[in-house]
Amino acid sequence: MIERSVTHVLGIVIALVTLAAFGILVSRTLELDSGVWSTLFPDMWSALKATHFGKVWIWRLPALAVLWLAWGWSLRHPGHAASDHTWAGWLMVPAVAAIALTRSQTGHPADHGDFILAVWIDWAHILAAGTWVGSLFGASLAVFPNLLRAGERSLQQSTEIFQRLSTISGIALVVLLACGIYSASWQLDSFAALWSTRYGAILDVKITIVLTLIALGAHNRYVKLPQLRQAIGLPVRTSWPDQCFRSVMTPKTPYLRDGLVRACARTVLVESLLGIAVIGTTAVLIHAMPPADARTMQPMSTSAPPNTIAPQPPHARSPPT
Repeated sequence: MIERSVTHVLGIVIALVTLAAFGILVSRTLELDSGVWSTLFPDMWSALKATHFGKVWIWRLPALAVLWLAWGWSLRHPGHAASDHTWAGWLMVPAVAAIALTRSQTGHPADHGDFILAVWIDWAHILAAGTWVGSLFGASLAVFPNLLRAGERSLQQSTEIFQRLSTISGIALVVLLACGIYSASWQLDSFAALWSTRYGAILDVKITIVLTLIALGAHNRYVKLPQLRQAIGLPVRTSWPDQCFRSVMTPKTPYLRDGLVRACARTVLVESLLGIAVIGTTAVLIHAMPPADARTMQPMSTSAPPNTIAPQPPHARSPPT
């Protein structure tokens, strides 16, 4: 039952990724052509052939095809062995990675060159964020609703899933923080830009949301997960870091046995909603100019003759003809 729900949710996600890919293409074409809708389709074809963005974006088509084919196979063969579905899932991994790389290759990091370190760091940042927030969405929409319907009988399965979710989130978080710190230092160019620029202010909002997510994740790992393990008779880690976190985070009234799964599902749902907020702030940051780029372009624009257009970043490039 859970596997079928995950497959259905995955189909919705792939559909959204497909719509987003073509929506970005339309948006970039309109930006390059000053918002003219009447010539959208011929201009779109010109953008694909003549611009840096188009030459990178085109690689999304085979990646999307692989995603749809792997998902279609899983949907049509629900009774096959788990190893077969694992194979289909792993086939999606390089396709997702390719789509993420096209995003990094057409964003702010690529303004300074193709396949530079900043591009790969941004790529790893996107993959880590997608793994973290995506696993939360999958658990909220497909996994926990089925576990809640099973009631206390699902304690064993809930513990296993919650353990995996906590491990995946922890690994993704380490990568996310490392890449995020590097990208922020590279794009802000100074610590003061965090409060003195619009880009820095938006980034502050994103950081605040991420820190809230980290706190909720720590509560899951050091409070709810040990209680789940105790409920099914499994040992609980007793190292000093675990004991230290539990002493700070454990509520005075422990969760009742029959409400443990519901409490876990509620926390994961809150984390998913905060994940939407992170995605929203990231979308705003994508369309804002980092302070480092603004300082680089300012001398160029001020020295240009009055009747000329200031240079644009490489990923914006000239409009299609």
